[in-house]
Amino acid sequence: MKRTILAALAFASTSVHAESFTLQSAFGPLPVLNPTAERFVDTVATLTGGEVEFDYLLTGELSPPFEIFDNVSVGAIDAGWSFASYASGKEPAAALFGSVPFGGDPLSYISWLNHGGGLELWREIYEPYNLVPMACGVILSEAGGWYTTEINTPEDFKGLNIRIGGLGGAILAKLGANAMSLPTGEISTSLETGRLDATELSFPLVDRLLGFDKVAKTYYFPGWHQPAGFIEFYMNKTKWDALSDPQRLAIETACNDANLFALGAAAGAQAAVLDDFRANGVTVARFPDPVLDALRAATNEVYAEKSAQDPMFKRVIESYRAHAKAYGEYRDLTALD
Repeated sequence: MKRTILAALAFASTSVHAESFTLQSAFGPLPVLNPTAERFVDTVATLTGGEVEFDYLLTGELSPPFEIFDNVSVGAIDAGWSFASYASGKEPAAALFGSVPFGGDPLSYISWLNHGGGLELWREIYEPYNLVPMACGVILSEAGGWYTTEINTPEDFKGLNIRIGGLGGAILAKLGANAMSLPTGEISTSLETGRLDATELSFPLVDRLLGFDKVAKTYYFPGWHQPAGFIEFYMNKTKWDALSDPQRLAIETACNDANLFALGAAAGAQAAVLDDFRANGVTVARFPDPVLDALRAATNEVYAEKSAQDPMFKRVIESYRAHAKAYGEYRDLTALD
């Protein structure tokens, strides 16, 4: 019976007209992110019986990471696998769909997106660019970053060159840091040469791959700038609209599966990596409370400024906060700690 079913599926896949779309990633073969993308591609092909296939390309194979948005917008590439903060130069509110500094946990974030109006706002933001976005990988809380010097007070940020993107950079700038965006491949060398004093990238499993523990010996938590995050999938709207309803549903279903897969894959894989870091002489520590208090105050300043400058940013952060307040009340009532 099993062979008969598999044969039928194989026949179905070869009997339909398969359409292939380019899917350009902004990332290299990183743990969690790359397996999630590969799973997404396989799931879409399976659910559509081979009618929709994505040609998944790693960073730089067709487009540089920061140019994917524009290339998919004009249809030069069919779809992107990226991080919404990369579009914040065009649309400040896009950063809030990559992460919300001092926001809630991953469950709160995905709940807001799918049930609190977040997705509708995201699609409204991308509509003028002919793009249809969605979350396609929920990211576990990140680390606070790697530092070559200790951070004991808020004043210790002054003058530091830190690789951090999006809203996190604007927030650290309030405390006197020099925030900059750098491609992943340049970070370790920049730490070694002193161009950077600190960097954030992801959680331990990913950070290990880049060898940050060899050049920076203080690893801070929590990831105040990204307590939860989304990897985004977006597709050229013209090509999205040309798909059938079942094909679009298959893509959305595959992204929902990717959300759960990415979160689960990351959640249980960090402790052993932290042990390896400690064995290599790394100090794993939390930012002192006064530092976190200063970062939180700076975050609220940035939110107020950007809300005053951009009506859409104001709509998004107010939507998120309203949902987070409702979520937080029940979370606090049911917490066992």
